[in-house]
Amino acid sequence: MNSPPSRTKNDRQTTDSTRNRALDSLRGLAIGLMMVDHLAGILFGLTIRDSPVRSATRLAMPLFCVLMGYFLRDDRRNDWKRPAQILAACVAVNCLFYPLYGSVEILGSLLLTYLVFVISGRCFPFCVLAIAFYPIDPLRAWLDYPPTIVLSFVAQGALLRRFGMTAAGLSGVWLALAAVWIDRLEPNGVNQRLCLFILPATLLVYFGSQFPAKRVPGFDWLGRYPLEVYVGQYYAIFILLWVWEALHETGFEF
Repeated sequence: MNSPPSRTKNDRQTTDSTRNRALDSLRGLAIGLMMVDHLAGILFGLTIRDSPVRSATRLAMPLFCVLMGYFLRDDRRNDWKRPAQILAACVAVNCLFYPLYGSVEILGSLLLTYLVFVISGRCFPFCVLAIAFYPIDPLRAWLDYPPTIVLSFVAQGALLRRFGMTAAGLSGVWLALAAVWIDRLEPNGVNQRLCLFILPATLLVYFGSQFPAKRVPGFDWLGRYPLEVYVGQYYAIFILLWVWEALHETGFEF
């Protein structure tokens, strides 16, 4: 576990015949957890602080971020196709999300993170230190997931890819310990719970990189189309919400 994952395993995401099925499955797992979390929060009104289900689904965000960082490659910094796709998805999602919550959904933070990656290049893995600036993050009030946390978690994935599990384990401990002082800063907040899942997320991605042929049917398909599925599940959930509210207004009881 002291050496970085081999190049042959890292680059298995290029064609249908050489895709890393394990990492596809993990990305699908992250999306599945997000879907459960959104159903619980949007449709049933459960809060993160009071719901064990929504507490458990906190794994989704660190896992998705680490996976994103793992696949950020310096030789693709000038490829603007992916950030354009994230921007389009962000606009589509926030047409629903922003009016309900008054903040920009996590895709906004992921888009900002991608821009930092383009600017910083090979220095990007060291952005795991960005979480230290969480107390003075000026965008915390505007974005659902603070950019300093999202940036640190995505950089964790890039660090894992370049330097291996030993280095990522140390940086993961740093990120996990951030839960302590974030909790002191915001005793009634929920962002500190994200930090508790960064080490499990890192380990999952590491083992996925080592066993690329392993797959979970269904999840691997979700993981191949992350943005499409992510946007689609929001619209499906909001349609269910509107139907639910319309039935409730007519006096219909389940």
